[in-house]
Amino acid sequence: MAFQSARACAGRILVVEDNFLMAEVLCELLTERGCEVVGPAPRLAIALDLAAHNAIDGAFLDVNLAGEYCFPLARYLQEKGVPFVFLTGYGEGTVIPAAFQAVPLLSKPFNPGEVVEITRRYFRMPSPAP
Repeated sequence: MAFQSARACAGRILVVEDNFLMAEVLCELLTERGCEVVGPAPRLAIALDLAAHNAIDGAFLDVNLAGEYCFPLARYLQEKGVPFVFLTGYGEGTVIPAAFQAVPLLSKPFNPGEVVEITRRYFRMPSPAP
């Protein structure tokens, strides 16, 4: 991919996504950027377990995991001070609780450049090399 020349992100990023292809693309993109991916987790229970038993520097959370919302995990990460981003196919603000309105939201299907930029900016990762 075009992002291989970017500096490493050196972070552990939890990927929570129930769509196999989207999860694979996201994991590959993050790995190529130098991140260590935790997951992917296709279900809420698995994601909660991974978050509880791994050091996490940031997370991408699919809002709807096979009919279950990710908000219990979002609350857990918020309490631990771990930044996260919502991934959703829904329109902005339609299902996101008020407590999470300030959390960045990426619409699916996502643009790889947006993922790299939000990872760098929101998870405080290094900027891409010029």
